[in-house]
Amino acid sequence: MNKIKRISRCFRILFQLLFLIIPILFIYAWTTSPESVVMMNGLINFSFIPRAYIATGDHASRILHVLAGPEKILGGFIGAIPLIIKLYMLYALIKLFKLYERGEIFTLENVRYIRNIAYAMLISQLVTPVCEFLMGIALTMRNPPEHRFAAVTLDQTNIEVILTALIVILISWIMAEDCKLNEEQQLTI
Repeated sequence: MNKIKRISRCFRILFQLLFLIIPILFIYAWTTSPESVVMMNGLINFSFIPRAYIATGDHASRILHVLAGPEKILGGFIGAIPLIIKLYMLYALIKLFKLYERGEIFTLENVRYIRNIAYAMLISQLVTPVCEFLMGIALTMRNPPEHRFAAVTLDQTNIEVILTALIVILISWIMAEDCKLNEEQQLTI
């Protein structure tokens, strides 16, 4: 049990650091956009603008102008929607691993956090394509006519994450039922 507590503490600290660092990188990335935030000689490379819109050549679906302040702000607000969902997932992970750190493994509170993480994963996969579409409109609206672009991308990864989230929701429901049965058994004894 001590090993579980130590590892849980490490993960909780990691998630807390990410919870603080990701919004800072997000704000920094949007102030320097469309350039990527590159750290550690390219080992870490963040860009919150979908790759389809970053100017690489003269393809019609790219941003063909320098992003102005209002476009960066609008893009930042649109990009903040999936970011908030991801931050909520980190928050729930922090709470979950804090419970594990205290030695609380199979409780209804754990199940609730696991279920909420799965719902956030599911919502994230449904919201992100819509936000990418809106981002395309916001970032290419100043392009010349016939060079404005917005796209919705769905791929195998989206489907895999949706299926994983649904399975985790099912598992959390089964775990909740087991916790309730155990609680009833303890009350009857």
